[in-house]
Amino acid sequence: MIPAPTYTDLLRALTLGTARRELVPKIGAWLDSLDAIDPTADDAERLLAALGITERLHRFSERPTHERDNTARQSPPETRPAPSPRLARGLQLILEGTYPNLLVEGIATVLERGTYVPPALLPALHPRAAALLDDAPEFAQQCLEASGERGKWLAQRHPDWSALLSGYDYSAAYHREEQPAGKASLLTRWRRIDATAARNALAADWPQQSPRNQEALVQGLRTGLTPADWPWLREVLLPKRKGVRRAVTELLLLAREPTTVVDFNRIARAVVSEWGDFNRVLPKGELKELLATYGTTKAPDTLPQRLLRTLPPESWAELTTLPLPAFWLNLKPLELRDAARAIITYQEARTVLEFAKFLILEQPAGFPAATGTEVMRLLPPADFHALYDELLTKTPNALQLRSLPRLLALGRTTPWSERLSRAIVSHLIDGLRAQQLDYDLQRELTRQWKQAIPLVHVDTFAWLRQQLHATTERYDAFGKLATELLQTTAFRRELHRA
Repeated sequence: MIPAPTYTDLLRALTLGTARRELVPKIGAWLDSLDAIDPTADDAERLLAALGITERLHRFSERPTHERDNTARQSPPETRPAPSPRLARGLQLILEGTYPNLLVEGIATVLERGTYVPPALLPALHPRAAALLDDAPEFAQQCLEASGERGKWLAQRHPDWSALLSGYDYSAAYHREEQPAGKASLLTRWRRIDATAARNALAADWPQQSPRNQEALVQGLRTGLTPADWPWLREVLLPKRKGVRRAVTELLLLAREPTTVVDFNRIARAVVSEWGDFNRVLPKGELKELLATYGTTKAPDTLPQRLLRTLPPESWAELTTLPLPAFWLNLKPLELRDAARAIITYQEARTVLEFAKFLILEQPAGFPAATGTEVMRLLPPADFHALYDELLTKTPNALQLRSLPRLLALGRTTPWSERLSRAIVSHLIDGLRAQQLDYDLQRELTRQWKQAIPLVHVDTFAWLRQQLHATTERYDAFGKLATELLQTTAFRRELHRA
């Protein structure tokens, strides 16, 4: 039997086109052996047919490779008490789409109560949990834990849910995957289970990969970096492609590899003064060669931007005589954004808190709210609420329409304190009292109302009923949003009481 061509080879051929590269004869022979296409078809049609068939064969081959216990025809009994009818009904409303944004709160309630998600809702829960394995792995595991014994039993028997299990065969899945992005995603998950095995799999695969693929694949090692990763990362630091060198350098710095840290501190001292001022001209001589070893910089980035984005954030307090808030205050908007990216990458708790305080008190002009939101989401609720208590005490009007503190608070994923809830809702209501709301202002306010709905503290419900009474009687979108805010808060209050 003629072997099937690989999906990757066919995709490359399709990218170039049959006008630039003739169809490989074995592809035509393979199609003829399957009797899958008209023999008179031209090369372009045969290539498209081969790609379609191969893609479907590739998709059908993706099945869990761990051994199944076929003797277990029935799920094991639950070890925890069943959920109350009120909680079960609440979970149904969340998972079936009435309150989809409250899944985190619903799962947290299940785990706090020591119960489990009803079996009938698992087909709605597991797909959402599996889809979050890359972006929110801890929450995906919480979903699996909340699914009870039947949930784990079902995951063992479903190809799309089996990756939730600790016994998932990442080695087989990695070698089965052909796309670099998919491989990198699998490496990231695998590193949480067995960092050494994941690195060894990439090391074995590395020589066969193109530099472009290597640049994507190495991102899969960002999770769980330790000194054990140093030797291999230093070994692969010298390919021809600068992008690979830059990607590997970021991992070496994130892993605190001593040689790389010392080298980058040397480069940083050559471009920053003790007062925090940057020389934005690339260094020459020995330092220029040293920087080239690590992939130099890529336009439009400047060297200060790259250093700010990759060096450990606390390094700048050692390289200058300034405390970090004073150093950040001197940075240009793009440089401050890159400093924030480093804080998000390294996630050192004290620096995260210090930068979050800097953002809401100083409100630097031009700073992207999306990046600030990522910083704020790293704060534990207690630290977040303490910061906003300080802000509201010092500056009662700090939560104006487009102020950075207001945008950052609206980007949280955990509920606000009672004080912050009252402050933001009051500002949202005040925003509707303007004599004329233009289109841009209406759109901005609508977005902010929607963001606030799942974040308001449930103990403010009685106060909300009083404050929103007039707003709910409006005949526009804001009347509906005010009603939705009341309904959602009432639902959340009942969920907590379930």
